Amino acid sequence: MNVRPDAPGSSGVRATNWLVVVLCLLPIVMDGFDATALALAVPALAESWGLASAAFTVPLVATSVGVFAGYLGSGWLAQRFGRRRLLIGSVALFSLGTMVTAVVLPAHSIEALGAVRLVTGLGFGGALPSAVAVATDFSSNRRRDVVSLLMALGVASGATAAGFVYLPLIASVGVTGLFWLAGVASAVLVLPMAMLLPPEPAAQEVVGGAPRGERVGQLFARRVRINTLLLWLYAFLVFTVSTALSGWAPVLLTDLGVSAAEAPLGLAFIYLGAIVGGVAMIPLVAWVGIGRMLIVMPVLTAVLVVASISLGFGGLGLLIVLCGVGAAVSASQNGQLAMAVELYPREQRTTGVGWSSAMGRVGSVAGPGVTGALLALGISAGTIFYLAAGAMVVAVFCAALLRASMRSGARAS
Repeated sequence: MNVRPDAPGSSGVRATNWLVVVLCLLPIVMDGFDATALALAVPALAESWGLASAAFTVPLVATSVGVFAGYLGSGWLAQRFGRRRLLIGSVALFSLGTMVTAVVLPAHSIEALGAVRLVTGLGFGGALPSAVAVATDFSSNRRRDVVSLLMALGVASGATAAGFVYLPLIASVGVTGLFWLAGVASAVLVLPMAMLLPPEPAAQEVVGGAPRGERVGQLFARRVRINTLLLWLYAFLVFTVSTALSGWAPVLLTDLGVSAAEAPLGLAFIYLGAIVGGVAMIPLVAWVGIGRMLIVMPVLTAVLVVASISLGFGGLGLLIVLCGVGAAVSASQNGQLAMAVELYPREQRTTGVGWSSAMGRVGSVAGPGVTGALLALGISAGTIFYLAAGAMVVAVFCAALLRASMRSGARAS
């Protein structure tokens, strides 16, 4: 079957359908909000239930496990049911799961909460890859990287919004009310999506007499095998460094000589930088391309991490450097999603985005875990910062090799 020159996802797309982009972006913003709500609510729940905060490790981990499984299964589900249905179903699932979370909270059962969050996480994990795939299906080649970055920024925007509105909402509606509001707000999006999202394009590229589909094995076809491994390693490294620095920032900064009162401010500036970096990445990618930015941003991260411990910055100077670290590493994270869109054809895009995101999720777990183990062994914060910079240098090499490989493949084609 030949691809029509005007089919979405082909090289001849005339214009980006911004209504589709918005309909895909809004549920991803709610995805970030809903996924962050439980972590924010843990202190209040621990006090209300009379438990230590550590007791909520099970539901928090269950959420991450569900997200990971959703990422891995998104390609198969998209192949079986279609991307549009997967997106709508995923949003409906995490909306329902968030509301059921509100229902089970009065039972004070860690086990019930963990089970609900596991299922809710599946919805979170299915939403992002399918949203990226649907949005980029209806984006022109010129706007495809920008659209994928918007999707990545949507998750961060939702999580950031949750942090800002959490205290006022808790004061007005309580923890249970917070989950009811989040669940209902997400569920409201399902009907407009079902009514307004157009059918996904039926055209597929034919290879060897059979249409290519959303199969994991296609990520290891000869022409993309090395690129897939490079992208996965890149995603793992940048998410490892990001979560290591953000998760342990107050402890690491205190070890570096920052006062205990000022250390939390360093974390706030890292998060502020993450927002700035996510927004700045969009025009930068439109200007110089995703391949170059995937090289530049890890380099900048490594330089700023080393500068923060070797140049003797203090006070406002250190905070500005940490803001830069947050911006550069956040841009690196968002960039891997855009590169997955660039790397794989539309027939494999849900699987490619899902598995790349899953490798990032593995890094998100490894970063705080490895950092905690190093601190327990007595490794200094300075050494940990140098190790983080070294990991970003390896990510630079991955990005450079990936860009060279893709350019070579494009010339061969």
